[in-house]
Order: sequence, then structure tokens, then C-alpha cells
Amino acid sequence: MTLSGSLRDVHTAPVPILLPSLTSRNGWMGGWALEPLLVGDSDGLAGAVTLSERAPYSGMEYGYYHGVVAPEFAPGLSVDVLYPGCLSGESDEARAKLLSKHVSRTSSQAPVVFRETPAAYEAAHVPYMRSVPPGAMGWVYKILSKEKEVERLLYDDPDLDQGFLLNTDPKWSTHPDPKVVPRERWVGHAGTRELYCLGLSHRRDIRSLRDLRPEHLPLLRAMAAKGRQVIREVYGLPDESLRIFVHYPPQFYHFHVHFTALSVDIGVTTERAHLLDDVIENIERDPEFYARCAITCRMGENDDLWRRYREFRDNNVAPGGEDTK
Repeated sequence: MTLSGSLRDVHTAPVPILLPSLTSRNGWMGGWALEPLLVGDSDGLAGAVTLSERAPYSGMEYGYYHGVVAPEFAPGLSVDVLYPGCLSGESDEARAKLLSKHVSRTSSQAPVVFRETPAAYEAAHVPYMRSVPPGAMGWVYKILSKEKEVERLLYDDPDLDQGFLLNTDPKWSTHPDPKVVPRERWVGHAGTRELYCLGLSHRRDIRSLRDLRPEHLPLLRAMAAKGRQVIREVYGLPDESLRIFVHYPPQFYHFHVHFTALSVDIGVTTERAHLLDDVIENIERDPEFYARCAITCRMGENDDLWRRYREFRDNNVAPGGEDTK
């Protein structure tokens, strides 16, 4: 279930919001709730939801809110709310594209897979990436420049070639409140079993797995080695309990790496997650591995990328039914 509405009083103009049907969890953001914000929507359902901020919006792709549905509509129902803040300040056309992406991602839909060949990548995926409004990356650059999300920062090497920034992912809702709990007490914290961190490359010329070449190996090795070290020292999580991976297709087209405890099962399906150590070894064996290989991609049936893949497939099937590319 996905509801849409307009969230006012956060920016100067109303911006669309999405309310996925997620169960709320207690976390370190819960103590920062502000006065409820009313969602107005013509369908009456979003109008029955009262929102309160789980954390002040600080520039991430999403702002996080907690919503309570009016008891006359659904007694006892509460939801976690994702506010696509990167829509703010965009043109109407760009906002429409971004909102369509967010609605697709949070709507109930059947998953599909497609075997992306290099030809399919060039014909379908590259145009899809080019269609993403530049403003969609603004939140990433604000984090890298430390304009936003500094309270989540764990490590930063600002080198523009091999450097990266590591911070806690907002999905890790059981992280200790950094304003209350000193860092030395994070080691062995109960929330570590839900550890989720994100590594952002300072390089801006790597969009995804497909762009990786031998020149990027020092960066990849640094992200693997230093990421493990920082997480081990800050949280006490041993290397054997840590998963490090890359998504393809990624959620956003600026190279980033996910760090999770093995007990976390978010986004780790085999048709989407690629272990960083395997990525490094593939490039070491074949410098053009990710330019030449076919990659299985998972997405929703309503995703615009799937539409482009289908068009490519339909235009490149031989009379006998075989894919010609």
C-alpha cells in the first residue's frame, strides 16, 4: 500500500510524500519528534494520517516521519513515512520523474528480472541514467561536502581519487542516539545486530558497477579494508560478521557501497547484491569484466527501467524467438 499527499511547513512549498506500509520501530530518531504535521490529500486517506518528524530533515534523499492513521479509518495502524526531499527545488518535469520513481519503488508490485547484456546496457540503461534529473544527486554531494548528515559520520578520506566517506544509513533505526550516547559506548551496543552503514565515493565519475575498471581498484580496496576497520573499532563487529556489497542496478547513480551485519537481510537478494570482494577479484582477473559481462537485474514491474528493457528486448528478438543481442 502506498499513499500520496503533500507535506507542508517543511519547505516553502508542498512536496509530494509517500507513505509505505511499514511497521514503526523504536530507534534513536524517535526522541526528536516535533509537533504533528498534517498531510492533506484529496483521496481522504492521506488526510487521515498525522505525521511527526522522526528526525529533522537534513538533506538525505529521504526525510523520515512517523504517521498515525485516524482511528475511525484504521484503529491502531501506524506507518513509517519516507519524504523524498530531493524533489525540493526541482522543475515540475524533474519532480514528476523523481516522484514516479519513488512511487514505483514504494508501491506493491511484482518483481521482475532481466539479463542485461552490454548491448542492453547501452541501449536501455544508459538512456535511463541520463533521464535522472541532476538534482537527484544533490543530497549525496551535500553529505560528501559535510553540509548535511555530519551526525552520522564515521570516517572520511577526502582524496578525490581514492577517498570515500562512511556514515550510518538512516535505515539503521536502532543506532544509539549520537547526541546522547558517546561514541565509546557504541561498541557492542544491542543495535549493532542491525548495523547498516553506507560508503560514498568522493569520485563523481563512477555511476555504477558497469563503470568499474582497474584504475578504481585502490578505491575499492580502501573501502573494503578501511570500512571493516572502522566498523570493527567503533562497533566491535568482527570482519566475519560483516557483509559488504554493491547493488546493481543501484538506488542512485553515484558509486556507493553497503555495509551490513550478516543478520540484516535488506537488499541482499542474489539478483541484486554483488559482494565487494568478488567485484575486486573479477576486475583483477579481467580489467574489462563489467564492460563485457551480462548482469541479472531485479526491479519492479512498474519501473521505467523495466519498460526500457522490454522495448530493447522486443526490438531485438529474431523471428525464431532468440535474442539477437
